[in-house]
Amino acid sequence: MFTIFATASCFGQTPCSRSAPIFSFDNASVGYGKEVHTLGSNPEFPFLRNMSSSGQVYSAIKRNEKKNTRGMTKFNGLMMDVGFANGVKDMDASSITEARIPYGTEGNMGSGGYKYAYCKLANDPNGTKAWKISSGGDCYVYILAKCGNAFYPNGGTKKTACLDVPVSLTSDTREVTLESGPVKTTTDKVYVYYHRKKHKKRQLAQEYADIPDPQASNPILLNTSSKMETVPQTYKVTVNTPEDHVRVCPDLTLSVPASINVEKETEYTGNYPASAKKNYKEVSKRVYRKTARKMRKAERKESKVARVTGVTVDVPEGKG
Repeated sequence: MFTIFATASCFGQTPCSRSAPIFSFDNASVGYGKEVHTLGSNPEFPFLRNMSSSGQVYSAIKRNEKKNTRGMTKFNGLMMDVGFANGVKDMDASSITEARIPYGTEGNMGSGGYKYAYCKLANDPNGTKAWKISSGGDCYVYILAKCGNAFYPNGGTKKTACLDVPVSLTSDTREVTLESGPVKTTTDKVYVYYHRKKHKKRQLAQEYADIPDPQASNPILLNTSSKMETVPQTYKVTVNTPEDHVRVCPDLTLSVPASINVEKETEYTGNYPASAKKNYKEVSKRVYRKTARKMRKAERKESKVARVTGVTVDVPEGKG
């Protein structure tokens, strides 16, 4: 009884059919396989799509074993190429195991037209989930879990598994100065006066309290100039990453999220009232009186022009 069983078991397996299209890489251009980013659009064996366990895969195969469909006929032939002498009849549940094919693996992949194309799996950085069906030894084929398509990797291309590596981002802190801040306005005023030798007991207006001569005459505003400038604001800009580890895979662009932090270094209220700077120049009494006459004359001319034209003459203070 034992001898008969052993003989039947040996009869159920044959060498792999290396001449089958799925195992042939004669026309493959290694490193230039067509990248496959999405699975499921052209299933080869629809009855094996979206299975969650190897047991479900085995059950689905057995349910369709006796169905006379083209898909089942092709699948049965594929199992013979893998090494099962009688196709799916010689399979058992232990022939199917779950696997994950590394990202970027190149090989022959089946399609709904039951033809094979040389492809490169680029759909999942963590690897493509698949079901490995093996008749023993080096005889096997993958069935991609998402789409139910057959896949056989090209052993001539070496792939490195994805790795989790620490991230160390060296941040170069920079200070940025912006010139479009609040505006400061400074007004410079120039006055002339003369020193009164005979000091009379009277005080100047409060606005002239800063004049250095206690015996000064009433100052005459001779010139006014305004200076406007923006107040620069300084910001500190730093770059960092919230991730301390990233997943690195061959042939996959490394993406490291970064955060840019902008911190104001100097704080401004944004309220800069106009400031005035007064300069007093002492002149002789004769020059002072002459200047006063000229200023009054200019004022009369402004008034005359305004009466004639009906337009108010707007001359900046001290520019008359």
